[in-house]
Amino acid sequence: MIPCSWRLYLCGINHTTSSLEEREPLQINHEDMASVNAAFVDMVEIKESLILSTCNRIEFYFIAGAKDEAFKIIAEFYRNFRKIDISGLKDKFYFSKDKDAVEHIFRVAAGIESMVIGENQIFGQIKDAYRSACAVKSTGKILHRLLHQTFRIGKQVRTETELGKGACSVSSATIDMLRTKLQEFDNPVILFIGINRMISLAASGLHRLRYNNFLFANRTREKAADFARHYNSGGYGLDSLPELINKSDIVISCTGSGSAIIDDDMLKPVFAENSEKKMLIADMAVPRDVEVNTVYDGLEIYDLDTVRDFLKEQEAKRRHAIPDAEKLIKRRLEQFMYWYEHIRHEPGYNGLAEAFEKIRLETLGGLNSLPEETKAVFDRVSRQMMERMMQVKSRVEARAEKTES
Repeated sequence: MIPCSWRLYLCGINHTTSSLEEREPLQINHEDMASVNAAFVDMVEIKESLILSTCNRIEFYFIAGAKDEAFKIIAEFYRNFRKIDISGLKDKFYFSKDKDAVEHIFRVAAGIESMVIGENQIFGQIKDAYRSACAVKSTGKILHRLLHQTFRIGKQVRTETELGKGACSVSSATIDMLRTKLQEFDNPVILFIGINRMISLAASGLHRLRYNNFLFANRTREKAADFARHYNSGGYGLDSLPELINKSDIVISCTGSGSAIIDDDMLKPVFAENSEKKMLIADMAVPRDVEVNTVYDGLEIYDLDTVRDFLKEQEAKRRHAIPDAEKLIKRRLEQFMYWYEHIRHEPGYNGLAEAFEKIRLETLGGLNSLPEETKAVFDRVSRQMMERMMQVKSRVEARAEKTES
């Protein structure tokens, strides 16, 4: 007996398995996500797919053949999409399937796998990834069910355990990290580059600390100006960056740019004009927004790797809640896997129902000479017989696969 041919796979790389430099070429920008989802699911081996791409992780969840090699599929995708060879990064990727893949996304949604234990931002990022996949119809029966269960467990962990209590996003962790440094400046001018959730959280966090001397810059000047009104501040286009950098003390940047927007050409005139100037840049973007090769005495640059090192010292108070969260995850995991093991063996999901129905109709086509009432009886009986045969087939395949495993 041939076992079920479809499996749920996870292939990913994150902040625990790789450095920022290694992840940067793999990053998928928000603007490209819909087209990338469509391209990925169009690959011959893929039946359903969802891609989660954040500052700290790139993960591919997909339904593919049982004999397919997950990394081979991802490597082929990057060859076609980015024209890059990622074979040298294979040991940086993690792979799992079926139950392990389900458990992983549950843990990600709960905040257990985040750089900031218990952080909330990842929950919204998974929802964004799901919306993007749904927009191009790359998700199907299994991933729809999986993601809805993922949202439920993420919410449940945050409301029923201490894991989400007092937990922070990468943005608020960045503000905590900068808090001491900010005290070195008298009413500092703070420049935010990019208009997105990360910047919004950082701005609101600093505003709560009673900092309000803000400037905002964005590729679209109108968007920056509109956002700046919330803080009675100015909004500018990226063409104004040299002037804005010159008057700023703190710079927090998080754009979707594919290349650096702050470099030596922009900073050299600033420090040449004022050798006593002090500046702090927090680069929260992937790929990074800052590429500086010159050492300036008054300049400090933080990036996501810096945030990760800072957070290692802050996690202990939230880690004690992980066992409670894992109990909830285990219960939800068992419920999902019961459904999953049945659905992936259904002939209907594997496309066999259509083939069986075609054979049934072809056979009934030879009975056209019979009276309508007789043909109706044959139609009803043959349909019932086919449904029972599919049910038996599913049960036998499930037992066969369990025996083989």
